[in-house]
Amino acid sequence: MVKVTFAETKVLREALNSNNPWEVAGQVRLAFPEYVKTLKKLARKHLLTMKPGKLSLTPKGRSLARSLKLRPKREIDLAIKKARKEFTRISQNRPGSISTFDQGFMTVESVFDRLELMARMGDLDGKRIAILGDDDLLSIAICLACKPEQVTVFEIDERLVEFILDIATRRGFPIDSRCFDLREPLPQKLMGKYETFASDPSETLAGLKMFIGRGLFLLKPGEGRAAYFGLTSIEASNAKWAKFERWLLNRYELAITHILPQNAYYHNWPDLIPQTTCFRLDCLKQEPASLWFNSSLIRLETLEGFKPRSMGRITSPIFNDEEACGIIGQEGT
Repeated sequence: MVKVTFAETKVLREALNSNNPWEVAGQVRLAFPEYVKTLKKLARKHLLTMKPGKLSLTPKGRSLARSLKLRPKREIDLAIKKARKEFTRISQNRPGSISTFDQGFMTVESVFDRLELMARMGDLDGKRIAILGDDDLLSIAICLACKPEQVTVFEIDERLVEFILDIATRRGFPIDSRCFDLREPLPQKLMGKYETFASDPSETLAGLKMFIGRGLFLLKPGEGRAAYFGLTSIEASNAKWAKFERWLLNRYELAITHILPQNAYYHNWPDLIPQTTCFRLDCLKQEPASLWFNSSLIRLETLEGFKPRSMGRITSPIFNDEEACGIIGQEGT
């Protein structure tokens, strides 16, 4: 197989969607001089041809794109549409949310909004993916719509681990679901073994560092690895966002490529009213009539020089702080 760089792979992917060089430039997420340089490299490798107002993948280029598990947007969209219907049916039988582990799962629409971005960015097909906490069943949605090499789920709730493994076994999905408390260090042998991770972290500062730090521990060194996670403004103030972002950017070689506000909405969880009684407001004593809890979707992309880093055992509270909606979970269990 012809060796290609991360930038060349990005151009090959976008060239499957358009033969207009300006449209490709607008979608490929490369600085324009680097885009021009990459086009020239692909042409020299006989993977792409260019003429005024048009670029085209050669048969060799299309063959390489297939071997790299690249798919055009139209094919991805059709697969996602088909998968959504099946996921809706499967997810109806999932275990219910429990407050012990700060659970509250996303709507089907929100799961697939996240999945759609991950797929279009090229972070799923042919990739080794880690999911840290999966009450949203993102692992199953990914395998319904895409063709990952491997999906590993780290989940503390045994009910979810068993549910995901049962679906994976019956469907032949490449999912390894493990019962794991992320307060403990991940096995050293897993360091740097994955290309993509996703999580919906607990939102104390310690919880954010734990979930995202553990995920980054799993990513391979170098550029082009991706992380996806949700972060709210409901349980995380701007000051907390800033502290977390400073920690993240000072510790790792990476960029924040996306912040999509109110990207995911969550079903109201059973213990919402008991959890919020501590605020002693009459207007909060009735169940909400609509979905209200939402998060922004954040995407990180590693840069050249990125290295995964180990983290020790987490002893600080990960569920509760002064910005939480109420009394959540059982710290220290």
